[in-house]
Amino acid sequence: MKICLLFCLGVSLFGGLSACAATSPAGDPAALPHPAPAVTTTATAVQPADAASRPVAKRSAGATPAPDLGPAGFAVELQRSGCYGRCPSYRLRLDGDGTVRYFGERFVAVPGEQHGTVSSDVVAELRAQLRQPPYAALRGRYTPDDPRCGAAATDMASVRITITDAGQQRQIDHDLGCSDAPPALRALAAAIDAAAGSNRWVEEARE
Repeated sequence: MKICLLFCLGVSLFGGLSACAATSPAGDPAALPHPAPAVTTTATAVQPADAASRPVAKRSAGATPAPDLGPAGFAVELQRSGCYGRCPSYRLRLDGDGTVRYFGERFVAVPGEQHGTVSSDVVAELRAQLRQPPYAALRGRYTPDDPRCGAAATDMASVRITITDAGQQRQIDHDLGCSDAPPALRALAAAIDAAAGSNRWVEEARE
């Protein structure tokens, strides 16, 4: 016959009953303590609090690309218009690879479209000149309607130059009758003519 003994043990610091336990005789298996199950702990790496919100570094959309210094990034165009007399009228384009395209209009030895080539050294030399003073500062209009023209003679020829270099383009309009226009304008047009070899098709004196 099993005898159960119920007793309360432990008095709290305040004098009260703190715990009660039911026990069985020593021979009762139910009275034997059971070992606590093993607990497996997995270590988890803790990320900084702001790691998830930290932006991924990206290249700025407005970043300036490296300039194109190859032949494909360079071209210069020259157009000469007629005057009251026999000023040659033609236009030409010199590309960075040395290709020359010419179209003769009036008072030229060879009218119509022509093609030619010049050496890469000639193009490189012209390109270097256009980046240096005084040519680098030339841009805009030097025409009778611009204050930079000064007093203007009428019925004079005009020149338009368009330079494309490393993604940048500038255009220069020059009326040869402008008295205050810088002398470098005429020298610039002459340098382009010389580099392109336009004389092989024009063969006439120019203003």
